Amino acid sequence: MNQKGKTFKVPNAIKKMLLTDEQVMAVVKQSRLKAAITPDSIIVTNQRIIRCSPSALGLRKEIEDYRYEDIANLKIDKGIMFATITAKRRFMSEDLILDKLLKGQADYISRVIQENLGRMSSATKSPVAANQQVSLAPPEDPLQVVKLRFARGEITKEQFEEMKRALE
Repeated sequence: MNQKGKTFKVPNAIKKMLLTDEQVMAVVKQSRLKAAITPDSIIVTNQRIIRCSPSALGLRKEIEDYRYEDIANLKIDKGIMFATITAKRRFMSEDLILDKLLKGQADYISRVIQENLGRMSSATKSPVAANQQVSLAPPEDPLQVVKLRFARGEITKEQFEEMKRALE
């Protein structure tokens, strides 16, 4: 959990949730001046934003997971010392509100989030996903064409079997 030479203190409950290719890019806690007893931890990774909200004096934890694909844009409200980041969500009515953050922390994580949102939006604009293979030329083997049409749902199983028999 090291990004540009920086090591982040990630809560154990979150460490267990991270995917193998997921990198932690920022970890911040709400200001103790505003949330004295159990401040939330905000973990920003290259794939999502995770908010860990302890309650019952830290004996319980509510963990919320927000994927970048579901976030439309960010809004930052800055005060003299504190800031609030509001992430507008695409598919759900409830926005993600990260409040009680020190202004410097809010600037940093908003920049990291914006970079990840930009990366995600450019990836979705690309017609080919990273793990997809595209063949521009049509398959040469007629049996492969029939298999492809069956896989797409263009023909029924009976039609597939009949065409397969005819080609063999």
